[in-house]
Amino acid sequence: MRYLRTARRGALSSCRPNGYPRRVDFVRYLVRPELWEDLPADWAELFGRDAPLGVEIGFGNGEFLAETACAHPEWNWVGFETSLTCVVKAGRKLAQVGASHVRLGLVDGRFALRELFADETVDRVCVHFPCPWPKRSHAERRVMDVGFALTLATVLRFRGRFELTTDVHSYAQGAASDLGDAGFQVSGPEELASVGPGSRYEAKWRRQGRRIWRLVAERGTKGSTLRTAEGTMPHARLGKPVTGDDIRAVVGLKDVWTGGAFVVKGAYLSSDGREGILRLFATDCGFEQQYLIAVRREDGATMVKLDGAAVPFRTPAVKRSVAAVAAALEER
Repeated sequence: MRYLRTARRGALSSCRPNGYPRRVDFVRYLVRPELWEDLPADWAELFGRDAPLGVEIGFGNGEFLAETACAHPEWNWVGFETSLTCVVKAGRKLAQVGASHVRLGLVDGRFALRELFADETVDRVCVHFPCPWPKRSHAERRVMDVGFALTLATVLRFRGRFELTTDVHSYAQGAASDLGDAGFQVSGPEELASVGPGSRYEAKWRRQGRRIWRLVAERGTKGSTLRTAEGTMPHARLGKPVTGDDIRAVVGLKDVWTGGAFVVKGAYLSSDGREGILRLFATDCGFEQQYLIAVRREDGATMVKLDGAAVPFRTPAVKRSVAAVAAALEER
């Protein structure tokens, strides 16, 4: 991999009888795909073996991943979460069972599934108890929608499986409709009376007497999706030096277009005012990123490039923002 320069709960300990993991053991499972030069990734190379590949989106505290890793060591698993606390807790559980075939990513799973996995390379995708986001104004935050169904149809192998577990029957029904439209053979949603994935949310909802629903969909027709996070690291070289006033003047620069937007939120100058860091926010079809652009002097010129302290995925909005900042500074 090339980089950019910049069991049930009670059964887990039986897989690793030598005791509880250290506090930093989770780090061994963490991957940083935003630093990878080549996307989609070669997961067989990353794991060091060719094996069936499973993905869990929204793994919570890692109960399902730890149990599955212990029960099925012949599989490679990748999990995605947006909470660092969840990544730490899941990593500790994996260290406790001694799993070596699981990786964790701190990134939106919808984006990750589309951008990090090549066509027809995934055997199984699981989503357990996603937030239903019932309000219409929150629809873009839902994991399951038409776009996600098309991503599944693209990255899953023929007859690969998608599994959804939820306590919201209407959410499962909507997912079944989207998956059916994308060419999947859908079974369910059906009530799950027995123990399901074993997550903390399942335990919580069962204590409250809620009904649990499960849906399984098998890929039929192959889909296609547009990937955006690829290409080289964006940068620009200006043929002149810029001043601190020039850098501050860029704050507020923004652009909005169908499917994306960016805005420069703030500027931080060096002590001599000759260089600076710009803080930006960007969105690509709902995938949000915050990052930094560095404005530095080099040999009498000025370099405008992403700062290594907060490297984002190289999406169209990020690339567009670097070019726009460079153009604004050039015009000063």
